Amino acid sequence: MYRSWDYLGMLSFTRTGTLHIAPHVDVEVLPRHLAAGLRSLDASSVEVLGCNVSFTSGFFRPVSNWNILVPFGSGTLMVDSVARQVRYSVDCRQLVLAATIMVGLMSIFVLLSRIWQMLLAIPFMWLWLVEGNLAIGIPRFEAFLSRTIASTPPKRRPSTPSGLVGP
Repeated sequence: MYRSWDYLGMLSFTRTGTLHIAPHVDVEVLPRHLAAGLRSLDASSVEVLGCNVSFTSGFFRPVSNWNILVPFGSGTLMVDSVARQVRYSVDCRQLVLAATIMVGLMSIFVLLSRIWQMLLAIPFMWLWLVEGNLAIGIPRFEAFLSRTIASTPPKRRPSTPSGLVGP
């Protein structure tokens, strides 16, 4: 399994990774099966274009905060049938923005209370909100993808015409 972070300034937080597809999985059906799995998680929108599945989600939806897609505003899944891999990319910008706003508001209250030593804890609060959500959310998202890939119908073997015996 391959994982990486793409920090493009502080405006775009993107998490990418790669999951392998078992030999018995039908890669022709896999994009539609992944889309159905995302719809079962109440993604705001899911679109399948060939081997690519894109979705929008985030926490501004009427779902539980334990929904697997809450930490991610949007994402893309690409099924590579030659390498037998699913590459994913999820955007965490909503999470970073919400954490920044919450910590900013907390900072204002700390400044107004004149307990300025508490300002030292503000960066740690932001890290806890962002990295804590991602530390839980990313493994859950990868586990969801692994389960969905594993539950994809197997490849159909070509049938031989009746009466003929194969080699």
